[in-house]
Amino acid sequence: PGVSAAMGPVILSSRELARMREQLRDSSAIPDTREDERGNLKTLSDARSGRWPNTLEAGRKNKEAARAASSVADEQARRVTDRLEATARAEERSKHIQRASKKLYESTERVSSFHSSLLLSDVLFEREAQIQHAETMKSRLERHDATFVREKTHAIAVASTAEEIKLTERRARAAETKDFVLAQIEEMRSNARAEFALDKKEGAMIRQRALEEAEEQVLEKEQKRATAVADAAATAKANDALKAHRFAEAVEAAGFEKSAEAFARRKELTNLARAARETAKRAEAQVRRDKIVAVMETQLCTKQNEDESRYTREAAVVEAGARRKEQAVAADRAEDVAMIHRSRQQQLAIREHERSRARDEETAEVARWQLRSVELEAEEQETVAQTKAEARRIQTARVNQMRRKQAKARFELEQEMEDHQRGRLAMEQDDALFAHYADTCVAAWAAQGKSTRPMLVELAKPRDRVTRVGCSVD
Repeated sequence: PGVSAAMGPVILSSRELARMREQLRDSSAIPDTREDERGNLKTLSDARSGRWPNTLEAGRKNKEAARAASSVADEQARRVTDRLEATARAEERSKHIQRASKKLYESTERVSSFHSSLLLSDVLFEREAQIQHAETMKSRLERHDATFVREKTHAIAVASTAEEIKLTERRARAAETKDFVLAQIEEMRSNARAEFALDKKEGAMIRQRALEEAEEQVLEKEQKRATAVADAAATAKANDALKAHRFAEAVEAAGFEKSAEAFARRKELTNLARAARETAKRAEAQVRRDKIVAVMETQLCTKQNEDESRYTREAAVVEAGARRKEQAVAADRAEDVAMIHRSRQQQLAIREHERSRARDEETAEVARWQLRSVELEAEEQETVAQTKAEARRIQTARVNQMRRKQAKARFELEQEMEDHQRGRLAMEQDDALFAHYADTCVAAWAAQGKSTRPMLVELAKPRDRVTRVGCSVD
């Protein structure tokens, strides 16, 4: 009862209240009924947790589904890639075959020799065309030279006539130029004479101005000399006045020194009289000061006694107030100590109750986690088994994929062998193709008017030993 009173009301959560009721109900129920109810609760909990997306089981199933979907997608992507690669290889192989067939056909001796004869026929045709062009150009050049000679002769005749006309015109222009130059020379001479007269007149004016400036400078020098003489006379007069002034000041200074000595003697007598008066005044002031000090000492003693009595009364009042305050503080401290003790006892009781409840919860939690550990171990074993099965499935799929690639490689090898056989058949058909090609070229060259003799000579050569590049017949 004392602990309950110290703890006060206890607040429980709904979960703790439900757990306490469950413990009371389990302790009062029959064992078989409790097992059945526990099984029902386990089934209900499993069914409910099976629909949860964030449990370990749901996460494992989601991971398995994701791995399966990823494996299927990877397999489909690999198949698409394999098909694309096979198509690309087939196209590339067809291009290589066509290119090799063309090069092989063009590199045979028969076709090369025939192309040489075609080139020789073109060269002969071009040579004949060049010879005809050279003859045409030569005849054209001869006609051009004859025309140039005729035009040059006519130009020379015209130039001779024009030269005579130009000579007459040049002579007329020369006469006009001579008259114009003589007129200009005469004009320049008249201008020169006018400029000479003007320069002569200007020189006379300059000489006149120079004489006038020289006379002005002489007058200015004489004025400066007269001014200097007047300044020297004024300076001498000022010096004489200064000397007289200084003599007067010296006389006045001598009189001032005499008056200063008399004033000093009068001042000394006055100071002595003043010192005597000051000494008498200080003696009188000292007497008055001693009287005042005695009165003040009496007043100070009286005031000091009054202050000491007042201080004693105030100290007694303050000391009594301090004792009362200390008693109140001691009472408050005792009350605080008692309250702290009660609070500490209450906290200790609450802590003890919390520790006991924590121990009970810890025991229940340990049991629950032990059961959960067993379930997790079973789930882990199941996950390992499923992982191994998935690995075996992937290994089987990869083996099947390798087998498919090997079969495809064999099929491609057979295709290449068939392509080689078809190439040989095509090479055997080359003779017929070349004959048709040669007949077509000969007909085309003949239609263009070119010589077919080199081609006929080339076609008439024996072909009984070497028929194509890389294959010899003995």
